[in-house]
Amino acid sequence: MVRRTPEARFMGGAWVFPGGAVDPADRSDAAHAAVVCSSTEMLPWVAAAIRELVEETGIWLLESGTVLTSDRPSDEEVFSDVLGREGRFAGDALHYFANWITPKPLPVRFDTRFFAAVMPPGVDPVVDHVELVDARWIRPPDAFDLADADEWDIAFPTRKILEFLGGFESTVGLLDDIAQRSRVEVTQPRLAMVAGRVEVLMPGDAGFDEAAAGESDPALLADLERIIRSGPETSPEIGSP
Repeated sequence: MVRRTPEARFMGGAWVFPGGAVDPADRSDAAHAAVVCSSTEMLPWVAAAIRELVEETGIWLLESGTVLTSDRPSDEEVFSDVLGREGRFAGDALHYFANWITPKPLPVRFDTRFFAAVMPPGVDPVVDHVELVDARWIRPPDAFDLADADEWDIAFPTRKILEFLGGFESTVGLLDDIAQRSRVEVTQPRLAMVAGRVEVLMPGDAGFDEAAAGESDPALLADLERIIRSGPETSPEIGSP
């Protein structure tokens, strides 16, 4: 996991997984040539995940093996650089297992795909100290302990992904579970006013179905705007039941 710089306007200081937005470079001819990917449909997301991994951590997930460098090529240079090294990225080593979409009322929204990959021992991320200020390999229970002690800031979706990963005793078990899935279901939480505070509801939670009609409630939107203006450090009213 990596820690975003506290100066970031969005999720400043939070611990997250490496990643970022799909850029035009991830749909380019160079990306198609540089990334081994069996799914043309998934290529832009796989390419983005691989590119961001290089830019944020210095980890190059190559067909010939995983390597670590301090290189920080630009978006456009990542794919041409790897081709210049007579190599390609091992896109098929990324295993797609989750797709989260942020609740509708939030002003900043994402349609995010999560991938798992096996890393060899001894690969220690090298953060750029611009977007990211720290990185650490960590087991999910230890991340929860740090969050519960208020030492780490972990957002709701990240916590849920960690809960999923923590349900497996080994990487083999995780990858077997992913391989047996015929498709990845989209997860989109909903927001609701519960006991005077904005709560995040997951599918299956009490009140989830009813929350669809209430997400345009002026009271919810006003409270959400107040929370966003005040910032997460001073107003922790967004929670999970």
